[in-house]
Amino acid sequence: MGAYTQWDEPAEAVELFDRMLTSDVKPNEIPLVNVLGACAKARDLETAKRLHNYAHENGFESHVAVSTALMDVYCKCGCVSLARDLFNNMPKKNLFCWNIMINGHVEDGDYEEALLLFREMQLKGEKGDKVTMVSLLLACIYLGALGLGKWLHAYVQKENIEVDVTLGTTLVDMYAKCGGIESALQIFQELPEKDVMTWTALITGLAMNREGEMALKYFHEMQINGVKPDAVTFIGVLVACSHAGLIDEGITHFKSMSSRYGIQPSVEHYGCMVDLLGRAGRIAEAEELVREMPMAPDRFVLGGLLRACRIHGNLEVAERAAQQLLELDPENEGTYMLLSIIYSSFKKWKEAKRIRQLMEERNISEPIDCSRIEINGFLHEFVKNDSCHPETTKIYQMLDDMNIKLKKAGYAPEKSEVLLDTDEEGDNNETELGLHSEKLAIAFGPLSTTPGTPIRVVKNLRVCTDCHTAMKLISKVYNREIVLRDRNRFHRFKDGSCSYNDFW
Repeated sequence: MGAYTQWDEPAEAVELFDRMLTSDVKPNEIPLVNVLGACAKARDLETAKRLHNYAHENGFESHVAVSTALMDVYCKCGCVSLARDLFNNMPKKNLFCWNIMINGHVEDGDYEEALLLFREMQLKGEKGDKVTMVSLLLACIYLGALGLGKWLHAYVQKENIEVDVTLGTTLVDMYAKCGGIESALQIFQELPEKDVMTWTALITGLAMNREGEMALKYFHEMQINGVKPDAVTFIGVLVACSHAGLIDEGITHFKSMSSRYGIQPSVEHYGCMVDLLGRAGRIAEAEELVREMPMAPDRFVLGGLLRACRIHGNLEVAERAAQQLLELDPENEGTYMLLSIIYSSFKKWKEAKRIRQLMEERNISEPIDCSRIEINGFLHEFVKNDSCHPETTKIYQMLDDMNIKLKKAGYAPEKSEVLLDTDEEGDNNETELGLHSEKLAIAFGPLSTTPGTPIRVVKNLRVCTDCHTAMKLISKVYNREIVLRDRNRFHRFKDGSCSYNDFW
């Protein structure tokens, strides 16, 4: 049975266990653990629940190995709450149990719970290992929690945890994606062993931080070192070319995927190329590439084309791209919002309002606008128009102060990105723009940090034009560097300028 599990033949392992149940030989905890391992590999939740009942009825549920195996299969099947119930009821927990549960919360997207569980683990006197650290660092990546990531790195050093390729790669990835690109480069250089994932993490991180030319330098160095790039590496390379404005070089790399490396471009690579061409204003070429794709374009490809149309003011192509997007995903709120913004930018108020009315008729809500700021190891979360934070009064007072100072510095709200008729609702539009989640988070920054401290914010959506403009002025007026990570990339504002020349 164990052999079947190791040989990736879970169905045979389950069948053998069932035969044992009908024979005179009743299985004990050892075959039970083996068959649960098979269920975990096959993501077979139904069989796992049946085996759980067997374990409960026959007194095996109290065995640590059985409970751990059940937790593992529940987590891998997405039933983290069932795994947590087992975990909470375990009288004794080993490191393996803690690691399964922490990773289960990370895989389930409950990153803060994973970090809280590690704190509980420490209070119980249990120390983490490299498996624990990888899971927790992944949580920091998704949360954009650079401070917590640094603390975990210090924990690794303090506890003398071996930094192997996997942990080293995750550290590089964490620093790069949380805005600490200098630390990512330092760790990368110090790693004695690097695999394709390590190189890819650095290249992708550099691209995300708008260090496109440096990313391409490391791509070249990667090959000199005999490491062959994979499909994921090329996503980083193409993004790097896009952010650096290296259009021809990006096209060359795209073509080399199949001709030189034998990698057939996927829909993700085509999406990168549409973004590359679209950012450069080559909308016709981008649309032609979409038409010539060997596979159907997905919403990311078409969304990239639509965003390019917004940037470069191409209403004709925007309408075609939006129509395709709505046929593909009629409930994607982002398409409606972006098309409405494009109409507003052309002062086509009736069309913009029609799109908004269509959203209401189809019960499609705007996506939740959420931003986080990390202060002294604690994450503070804000949503648009938020009034739930304990410091709400002070935050709104700071916002008022910011608005007064920004207007004196020449700030004028960019109202085209509000889904209302700006001729009729000007005051409401300005208020709505002022209460975007990232502005609330940034207003909280000066209240909670010492002067001169960089303000780091993570936003779940793409930053709008108005907020981008406001951030530049806030950085100058308040003498603060602002690092904003939105859904796609980093934005760094200092002394009234965007370090990427307003290219996003």
